[in-house]
Amino acid sequence: MNHKAIGVFDSGVGGLTVLDAIRQVLPNEDYIFLGDTARVPYGNRTKQTIIRYATSCVHQLVARDVKAIVIACNTASAYALDALTQMLDIPVFGVIEPAAQRAVQLSTNQCVGIIGTRATIHSQAYVHAIQSIKKEVKVYGMPCPLFVPIVEEGWANSDVAKLVVHKYLEDLLKDVELHEDQMDTLILGCTHYPILKAIISKELAEMNKSVELCDCAQATAISLAKELQKTHLLSDSQLPGDACYLVTDDPVQFSSIGQSFMKVPPENVEHIDIV
Repeated sequence: MNHKAIGVFDSGVGGLTVLDAIRQVLPNEDYIFLGDTARVPYGNRTKQTIIRYATSCVHQLVARDVKAIVIACNTASAYALDALTQMLDIPVFGVIEPAAQRAVQLSTNQCVGIIGTRATIHSQAYVHAIQSIKKEVKVYGMPCPLFVPIVEEGWANSDVAKLVVHKYLEDLLKDVELHEDQMDTLILGCTHYPILKAIISKELAEMNKSVELCDCAQATAISLAKELQKTHLLSDSQLPGDACYLVTDDPVQFSSIGQSFMKVPPENVEHIDIV
């Protein structure tokens, strides 16, 4: 059994939803979370820049002797997973494949929607992942760039959030219905989006749509646990694990925003510089 920590990184704070889900499934593991808050968001960057940023983050975690890496960012998973997997000699996990597998399991209409950053949607990563599992599934994507600032401003339960969620969902559903399809599953393809899960569900219900929401954080946590068990990398500790946090910008702001992303707010936050 391996008692080294699991490294988790994200472009900012959103990946805390993934870390929180993982800690619920694997409570006895230790974790090192790195939030690249100085360079957030990744969602509007080029592929080359995203790979460069992700690589520099991973080097910081590898230097701390982690046993596995979780890319807790849909955009970085879409563009950098293959490069990081080839580069490292420890397991690297993304959030897209687990969510795609779960969405295919949930969908009975063979029609899946995805909401995410512009980069994630334009990468077509979810389309490729879903259709590699089941090619018959139709996939519709909608970039929702305003969701991240709404969540980080603490407006997830506001009238502003309701209006923005309604508009994005309305546009997505119009596209689906234009093709005479019936979406029954929606992937929350950004780690900030689980914070908006309740309002998204409510808006869909008010539109008389029966749609199952697929949370990439929960799907990733379950997939990670299975893979670590299979590769004999699980800790056999019976004690609750620890988590420490590294950020590339203001630790105080990270802790403040991070409170809404986790059941146990982030503590022991350290600032680091990344070139």
